[in-house]
Amino acid sequence: MRNRWIVLAAFAACTSSPLAAQRTADQSRLSLGIAAGTTVGRSLWTVSGQPITDGAFIADTMELSRRIRGSLAVVFHGTYFPGEHVGFTGEAMLLGLGFEDDCRLTFASGSLRNSQVCTSIRSNSSPASAVSLSVGMMYRVWSRQVLSPYARIHGGLVVSQHSSVLTNGFFQTFGEDTKVTVFADPSNREVTPVLGLGFGFTAGLGHGYQLRWEARDNITGVQRVTGTTSGAPNLEPPHKISYQHIFSVTFGFDVVLERRRGRRY
Repeated sequence: MRNRWIVLAAFAACTSSPLAAQRTADQSRLSLGIAAGTTVGRSLWTVSGQPITDGAFIADTMELSRRIRGSLAVVFHGTYFPGEHVGFTGEAMLLGLGFEDDCRLTFASGSLRNSQVCTSIRSNSSPASAVSLSVGMMYRVWSRQVLSPYARIHGGLVVSQHSSVLTNGFFQTFGEDTKVTVFADPSNREVTPVLGLGFGFTAGLGHGYQLRWEARDNITGVQRVTGTTSGAPNLEPPHKISYQHIFSVTFGFDVVLERRRGRRY
């Protein structure tokens, strides 16, 4: 009788150990979600001493500046965790990359036309968006709890149809606006790298759903003007890619698909 109980105990230990290990390790989770929030604006470039022509001769100089305006951010993402902590993510992010301009005449000859051009540039505010496509990794803690903090890193490309170099102003002739191109850009499309560093947390809403809050630094390549031109016909200024820290805060909703023992998603 005693030997029988020893054999049964050994058999139970052998069979229960793999099941327990499987139950602990089998924490695969696939989540699909959408989030929305806002980005924080920042200065992009400033150029001083830019000549502006009045008719056939150079009359004045001006200081031009451009900043990235705060805007809406929308994120569509998918995340897969094969285990407790490390996961993989891919996303498409609609990132606000609109601009606000400023202008002041640093040497004024009294030209009404040049004054109008500078004033019109000062009122420029162009909402625009870029699409960021990226993949990366996430690390989470307390994955079995209602609140689960995480950190992420991801990289990819930003595609924008709105030039950060092109600068136009206007003056009036006979009651109609006439465009003056101060800085030209032959290509309005910009494709630049992006690196994202973020942290946040998820909050479970019961089986299969969760809320997500995230703060992120979107380190985005944007063309920045670095110097002046001599005026028409040389209108394309010197410029280069500058990596800007565009901070965003988003709040969203995820659908979570869990793989349980004996089941697929």
